[in-house]
Amino acid sequence: MGEGVVLNGTFVVPDIASISGSIEGEITARELIVASSGVIRGKVVADIIDLRGEIHDTLTAKKSLFIRSTGKALGSVQYAEIEIEKGGDLQGSLKKIDGENPNSGSY
Repeated sequence: MGEGVVLNGTFVVPDIASISGSIEGEITARELIVASSGVIRGKVVADIIDLRGEIHDTLTAKKSLFIRSTGKALGSVQYAEIEIEKGGDLQGSLKKIDGENPNSGSY
């Protein structure tokens, strides 16, 4: 999804979702890449999340969460593994989940 695009609703992506614009709602994907210009406000569930932009509200990374130096995760964050680069911003509640059998989020 390109920069400047604004979408509202619920989205299910069976493979890789790349977000450069803005989403308000829910998104579920196998892998989610949020570019530095990307903003998601709502519930996010993915196996792998590569965050360079912003996610506000609820985020579940069933395998890996990468917060890059420009990335911001604000809200309730659940993860199996996490990596935060210097400059990455993480604010809110954290919960480590079992990556083999996560008890939240589904597709």
